[in-house]
Amino acid sequence: MRKQTKVVAVASAAALLAIGASMTSFAATGWVEEDGTWYFYDKDGNRVEDTWKKSGDNWYWLDSEEGGAMAVDKLVEDDDDTYYVDSNGVMVRNTWVKVVNEEQDDDEDPAEYIYYYMQSNGRAYKTSTNTTKFKTIDGKRYAFDEDGRMLYGWINEQHERVDSDSWMDAEYYLGNWDDGAMKTGWQKITVEDNLDDDEEKDFWFYFKSNGKKEFLDTANNPNNKVVKDKNINGKKYAFDDRGVMVYEWTIASTATAASAAAWQYFNSPEDGARATKGWFKVVAPEEDNDNTFTNYGEGLSFATTDANDETERWYYADGDGNLAEGQIKKIKGKYYGFRPDDDGEGKGAAMLSGLVLMQMDPNDETKILDVHDDGIDSDELSDLLDGDYDAYLAAGYTLFYFGNDEDSDGAMKTGATTVNLDGDSYNFLFSKAGGAEGKGRGVTGVDDKKYIYKAGCRIKADSDDKYQMVQVIANGGNNVDIGANGVTVNKIDAGALRDNISAQSFVNDDDETVRYYHLATNKYYLVNTSGAVQKSKVAAKDGDDWYFYVKNRAVKLYSNNKNWDDRSTNVHEDWEDYLTQAQMDLAN
Repeated sequence: MRKQTKVVAVASAAALLAIGASMTSFAATGWVEEDGTWYFYDKDGNRVEDTWKKSGDNWYWLDSEEGGAMAVDKLVEDDDDTYYVDSNGVMVRNTWVKVVNEEQDDDEDPAEYIYYYMQSNGRAYKTSTNTTKFKTIDGKRYAFDEDGRMLYGWINEQHERVDSDSWMDAEYYLGNWDDGAMKTGWQKITVEDNLDDDEEKDFWFYFKSNGKKEFLDTANNPNNKVVKDKNINGKKYAFDDRGVMVYEWTIASTATAASAAAWQYFNSPEDGARATKGWFKVVAPEEDNDNTFTNYGEGLSFATTDANDETERWYYADGDGNLAEGQIKKIKGKYYGFRPDDDGEGKGAAMLSGLVLMQMDPNDETKILDVHDDGIDSDELSDLLDGDYDAYLAAGYTLFYFGNDEDSDGAMKTGATTVNLDGDSYNFLFSKAGGAEGKGRGVTGVDDKKYIYKAGCRIKADSDDKYQMVQVIANGGNNVDIGANGVTVNKIDAGALRDNISAQSFVNDDDETVRYYHLATNKYYLVNTSGAVQKSKVAAKDGDDWYFYVKNRAVKLYSNNKNWDDRSTNVHEDWEDYLTQAQMDLAN
């Protein structure tokens, strides 16, 4: 409302002259001035009261409450109509007037003044229906009650102001008492939050072009939604059943709050646009969490551990605002992993990073069933290679690698990859085949007869051991390649092998007892400190000062001495003489 429209109309000097000219004393008939007050007498000499009299172009009210005196500066009630006369007594038209609000109440009606709009006929505009109607004045829209008073604040459909305790039931917002114009578009309004001990808060609302607020109509909600979605200027927002724009973590569906499917993220309270088809890094929702729209109750979260620890995680939402969870997902040409929301560790839906041991669904190999461990360190990897995780590997778990910095990368790695853990460097081989259903899995088996991998990690000998024996077992048949199903890999402890296999012995020509073990009945490989499979080796000395003998990539003998000349018989003069033909021919 423009300031000038609120000023009471003032009769012009010409109008006053007209009054003076017409209000001459004609024997107590017509207008008569008595002690500075004007009256109007009829032809019988009686004062006229409670009626309008015209002089020139202006109308004046003769007030019975003042003994028929011309009214000034007051509202005039004439039957069901309301008028206003100014300080000159002139009926005002086409303008705003204001009167002191004698019933001002800071809680119920804080307005200092009551505003009316006087039409061209001088009558105050009043509503004539039981529903809220608006009148356009100077390009803005206003609502009035049945008495002609301009409405303000929160208004319901019955053109009634609602008090501060019931604002959530209102349909329109008309600004403060000195404004009154119908609001459209985005409006930031201070209200008492009935969901938080009536604490005063600034909330954003959105009003349509007809002035009605956007809100979730719970009485007409066949899908049992928790918020109403709304596209505004190319962005997606949501509003609760009060009309408040939701923000940050918000329960958006009736699914269990322990599921990521129940939640959506809507950015800051000053933004509110839903995070759609994009990344965001925040702390998961929790009771009284600073990044949760409202207090939904204790323990309601899909990631309780991260929420309680206030650990920020990366999340990804699709075009509908749904969080990616329990899957490997292709995003802008790269593949990323997301924890299941029921992962049992309270980290649901978070983007995976680092070296991860997890299980995929055999019926849908893009779906992650379980994350046993993420961020595997060098000690845990050593345990895995030593067999401590074999039960998991047998159940279909394997390693994936999602980079070493979640803030700058996080994408799944494929093919030959070097991973640094705690200062040590490891060689990995991850599948490159297929799409999300095949990529990234750590392979197990022998790669092109050169290297051996277990869950993707290359088996290498410790620098002190120099060599490492490895057993590779095929799942039926002889195929131990990395592409075969069911291949298992076991590191063999040479010391334990010596303790568990009966040694044969003889005395060599140096008068030394030679102990040796036949290993050719089972396929054992020998790898060096770089992980290279040894194709042929004679007397390869290990860290225990024992010797390996390898032929056709298979360990044949393991001995404490490399002098094989038998003193007593002179029959055996070479290590191969101690092997049967079947043992020598063991397939590679």
